[in-house]
Amino acid sequence: MPATSRSAWWTARVITYDRRALVQAFLDAHPDAKRGYYYSEPYNTALREHRRRVLDGLQRLFGLTLDFEGVAEYRALVTLFRTTAKSYVRITAPGEGFGEAGSILKQLTQAGVEQPVHDALNRITACDDQSAEAHLDVLVTLIGVFLGDRAAATFTSADLAALGVDDTAGPNSAEYNLWEDY
Repeated sequence: MPATSRSAWWTARVITYDRRALVQAFLDAHPDAKRGYYYSEPYNTALREHRRRVLDGLQRLFGLTLDFEGVAEYRALVTLFRTTAKSYVRITAPGEGFGEAGSILKQLTQAGVEQPVHDALNRITACDDQSAEAHLDVLVTLIGVFLGDRAAATFTSADLAALGVDDTAGPNSAEYNLWEDY
């Protein structure tokens, strides 16, 4: 990272968006998405709105709206796309979202089962990671079908900015109490 402040580095960053990034933007804007959210409804609302703006801008750039009207000729595949996305955002493991697990670890140790539980939880996490990658493979492939001859298109932060979308304008977590609703 250059000697400038972190925020200056972030705002100077240029992101390239391909069809996989379009899929990730769709997943991030999904109403059930968990990635990046905290126990703060004001922060989550601001993040959700930012992600929705980025997704809307990307859909405009790619010339594709990821709903039944936007991909009318592939209605059945849109159903598969949307249910795969819904399944993806629901992938979870025991203990996910715990703010602090010290009491659990202490009791596992006291009960003498810390290692077998830890090992099993790691296996669950590995399976979840594999499942997430398989979901993404399906979604990226389907987006390729929907995009047709635009499937290899890429866009940048500058392209979004030309539409009036600042992809770096998400909420600053330092300005929120991220644990207020915990």
